[in-house]
Amino acid sequence: MCDRSHSHHPHSPMHNHVEPEHSHSSRRDFIRVLTGGALAGASVLELAWHRAAWARSAAPTDSKIFDLEKAADGVYFARARPQAVINCNGAVFVRSRDVVVVDAHSKPSAAASLIAQIKREVSDKPVRYVINTHFHWDHMQGDHAYRQTGSKVDIIATNATKKLLSELSMTRMHESADEIAQQIEKMRKRSESSSSAAEKAFCAEQIRQMQSYEAELKNFQLELPDITFDDSYELKDPAFDLHLEFHGHAHTAGDVFVHCPQRRAVATGDASHGWVPNLGDGYPHAWPETIDKVMKSDFKYVLGGHGPMQSDRMIMTNQRNYIEELTGKVADGKRAGLSAAEMQKRYTVSSLRSMQSNGYAEFLTRIQAEGHPHFSAADISPLEDDVNGNIRDIFRNLDRA
Repeated sequence: MCDRSHSHHPHSPMHNHVEPEHSHSSRRDFIRVLTGGALAGASVLELAWHRAAWARSAAPTDSKIFDLEKAADGVYFARARPQAVINCNGAVFVRSRDVVVVDAHSKPSAAASLIAQIKREVSDKPVRYVINTHFHWDHMQGDHAYRQTGSKVDIIATNATKKLLSELSMTRMHESADEIAQQIEKMRKRSESSSSAAEKAFCAEQIRQMQSYEAELKNFQLELPDITFDDSYELKDPAFDLHLEFHGHAHTAGDVFVHCPQRRAVATGDASHGWVPNLGDGYPHAWPETIDKVMKSDFKYVLGGHGPMQSDRMIMTNQRNYIEELTGKVADGKRAGLSAAEMQKRYTVSSLRSMQSNGYAEFLTRIQAEGHPHFSAADISPLEDDVNGNIRDIFRNLDRA
């Protein structure tokens, strides 16, 4: 069933910088707050594992905020570079006459940057469709930039995602705007109390990025999807077809998978990616079953919403098995009367078979370090913290169907 409802509103590296030992824990706590450890649900600063987006630098060496990698003929992966406020990755499909982009990042300026980069590096064909894989802020707040391109652009999502956008997007944005204002003030105080020029430069750059983001939020316009569907929608083209599919509840209630059978590629949003999964709005029991359905399709390249592009199914399988195992343990623990805190002490990275399988824990730790190469090890929250966050969210969402 397809509903067409038209919307009318639309890193310089810091070498040789040695910090006092006491600053490590405070910085780690600071990163966790800024990346959402202090926030509920999946707000604009999202959850603790998104700290990988923080660059330990004074300024970027160039203005590009994405790296475009070719997966197959006409299929590109736009991997987001670290920013003070995260952007999701994007998938770019260049068809016979136009371009389809999957996900729109955390702000219009990021989307506009990718639009310009596509024209410079890939194709000057116009973007015709933007697909929102789900309703989270870092995948849709850039939608408005596509309304400013001068050509017709339709936004596509599931009906469930449109409903969640309508109900939650503005409230979460305002809540997070208040939080980011507090973090700017904390960063100013941190800078004032530091005698290190490098530290002050770091603080100044983070303040600049946050203020820029804050300014964009003031003029934010929510763009609701023009084309919505329940289970499937197809974009046919002489170059290749794109199958937009809802396979069931996973990361959210409305996740879209974009499958290109002729190029054996699938864009998965946050329902499958190279970071620890976020279960803040997730469905712990249903998620593995949803991935099982996706894996019945023929594909090689996995274009996830965060982390690197995958050219096999290993990480997808690892993530699926991890969610299933941890959910089972939390369910057993809850029946036994254990609290989430007690389970966090019991269910550790080393105790989870899925984390040890195929080097999944090592992969996640490596990707975490690559995400912020200029952080010290003491700055980076251990993988254990991410698992603890998942335990908390699974405990809360265990009964969601």
